[in-house]
Amino acid sequence: MKAAPLLVLLLLAGCSAVGPDYEPPAAPETTAELFAGEGAEPESLARWWRDFHDPVLTELIEQGLESAPTVEAAIARLRAQRATREGTEAGFYPQFTASGSYVWGRGWGADRRDWEDEIGASTTASWELDVFGGVRRSVERSAAQEARLAYNLQDVRVSLAAEIASAYVNVRRYAAQVDIAEANLALQERNAATIRARFEVGEVARYDLVAAEAQMAATRASIPSLQQSLTASQLDLDWLTGNVPYATQARLMETMDNMALPDLSPKLMPNDLLRRRADIRMAEEDVHAQTAAIGVAEAELYPRFTLNGTLGISSPDLTPWPDYAQTVSFGPAVSWNIFGFGTWRKQVESAKATLEAVLADYRDTVLDAYREAETAWVACQREAERTADLRAAERNNASALEIANQRYEIGTISIDDVLTRQSSLLSAQENLVTHRATLFTNAITLYRALGGGWADEPRTDADADAGAEAAQTVAETTPAPTADQVAAAAPQTQE
Repeated sequence: MKAAPLLVLLLLAGCSAVGPDYEPPAAPETTAELFAGEGAEPESLARWWRDFHDPVLTELIEQGLESAPTVEAAIARLRAQRATREGTEAGFYPQFTASGSYVWGRGWGADRRDWEDEIGASTTASWELDVFGGVRRSVERSAAQEARLAYNLQDVRVSLAAEIASAYVNVRRYAAQVDIAEANLALQERNAATIRARFEVGEVARYDLVAAEAQMAATRASIPSLQQSLTASQLDLDWLTGNVPYATQARLMETMDNMALPDLSPKLMPNDLLRRRADIRMAEEDVHAQTAAIGVAEAELYPRFTLNGTLGISSPDLTPWPDYAQTVSFGPAVSWNIFGFGTWRKQVESAKATLEAVLADYRDTVLDAYREAETAWVACQREAERTADLRAAERNNASALEIANQRYEIGTISIDDVLTRQSSLLSAQENLVTHRATLFTNAITLYRALGGGWADEPRTDADADAGAEAAQTVAETTPAPTADQVAAAAPQTQE
């Protein structure tokens, strides 16, 4: 009969946990064109940067994903949370403690004694029976927090790949602008030399000479600023890829002529595409963790049942082993937070209110993801519409400058007309370079907004494998989209 209470406790330990069970939150729906598709599930965008067909860009991004400090820090945080979760799981098992002591002393007074030895040793065991599921909910919350950090690792990779690509585009943009400025400076220097020769023989006025030299000086003055921006972009690229300054400089190309713009033709997308974004998965795990936190708080309203045991030995001196005093005890215990003056119930109310806030944050995250993706889609469309006009502006300004030089030679126009045409050509060339860089940047932004840069399948390194496994244990896995199914509704541009 004495074993009956223990049997009852063990049976109660198998009961369901208190608190609500987690259900994935419902994402807001959208009717935007980008997400209106009902076709086949998209495949992975995990290596979207290869669509630019630039081996240097591919090399830099993949190097950064392997060795950048931000990735290493995210992996370390995931390891730390994994250890915390495993420590929480230890609550399912008995906890043992051991102690021992040796004392040498004596007493004074009427009961006077000589110096004596006192030896003692004991071990205690305590096993909390998870009757109401407090430990289970704690483990569930810790696992959700681990999954969140696993998705955070993926989010770091997504952001890092996009930032490296953007820095690379900036390097090539500023390098191209430096080339344009230097080419125009060389042209202006030749024109100024010709005008100076004509001025010295009295063919043109001094105004023509100083006007040409003023424009030449202005162009020369712009080059150091462009070179400074180029150096800053190169240093950004070094930092993002986990390198010391100027480590990547030797591998960089000088212009964007060899980069190919990915196919950005219209594609139909499923409405739930953005659920694969790491930040949305992180928001889902926040909801999961907070749902479990309600169960943890509610478990404090119920009694805790524990099985305790003690085994001890002691002796007043170094006597033989059979003469040691031995004690053994075993039995159940219960504790209950009865008089908390509402403390524990208020903690439950606080946890429920916090869950409402986390759900609102989740919806906000999804809506912001829709906004980012749709904005990037429209930017790709609108920027591509400018290509033909910007090319025509460069071509026509070059022709106009050639005609202006010919007419200036025969004296039918002034030097101001020539200098105006030179400035217009330089501006058109710079605008075209900036436009091409913007096309690439918009494509990168779209890939990032659609969650490109990681895949649901486990990666090769052990830490990412563990992170993906942790995420899959607590979250619904959603396939990743392909590059073809991501692009914006813009004409195909290959340059």
